[in-house]
Amino acid sequence: MEIRSICVCDHVTGGFTHSSVSAETEEKTLPMLSVVQSIRGSYRISVDGSPEVETGDMGVFIAPRQVSQRIFHIPSTDGTMDAHWVFLDVEINRLYKLDDLYAFPVLLPPAYNNEIYDLLRQIAHEERLLRKLPALHRIVEILLENAMPKSQVSEEIIRLRSYVENHYMQTITPDDLSRVLHCSRSAMYRRFNEYFGESPSHYVNRVRIRHAQLLLSSTNRSISDIAAAVGIPDIYYFSRLFHTITGETAGAYRSRTLLPSKNK
Repeated sequence: MEIRSICVCDHVTGGFTHSSVSAETEEKTLPMLSVVQSIRGSYRISVDGSPEVETGDMGVFIAPRQVSQRIFHIPSTDGTMDAHWVFLDVEINRLYKLDDLYAFPVLLPPAYNNEIYDLLRQIAHEERLLRKLPALHRIVEILLENAMPKSQVSEEIIRLRSYVENHYMQTITPDDLSRVLHCSRSAMYRRFNEYFGESPSHYVNRVRIRHAQLLLSSTNRSISDIAAAVGIPDIYYFSRLFHTITGETAGAYRSRTLLPSKNK
């Protein structure tokens, strides 16, 4: 496919220094593509059930959006670890997400480690968006340099994913999804189950909870504020749904993933 346009539509940066890290394996699925570097210490990472690999000091791993990650932190000799990252929402030709079209190695080649370090620091410390864009674009370029094209995904699947990702913070009705597919309600339910293996309401709620997980682990916003931000203003329903989907409470997830020295 010819790339006619690339948009870095959103990004979230974070990191921690000299932090004690949990000895437990962390499992998560995020709504954005992850580029994560262990500066001091190491990650042991499995993406979508792949064999575990280790980053080592300065190593960089890549995890696509909406794919399970199993992460184990390996501290340095003093028992602490330094790391930083960027989560990316990159759109190709105003329709596809970057990882709809390309697969990436779990580990970037070590030749990129120092450049990624400099780029992530620039993105994290530059307050003005226009000054960040060259570094963000260079990271996308590095990803494409190491990408493997995928077989093309159905445009109906892409349209549904894009609609839900762009409207998950609002009410999404069956009629809305039927209009996206230009079909009847019954046909929409049938196609949705064929494409995603679940009902529209279950899919939309999983997308909302993924975005809530991202906010819980990267911001200090209150849980009730995060619930409203992802389209579930009823905090009691949000709490039950979060526990049903993730197996833990939102508070427990935040305590496990939001490190005290994380940079906002």
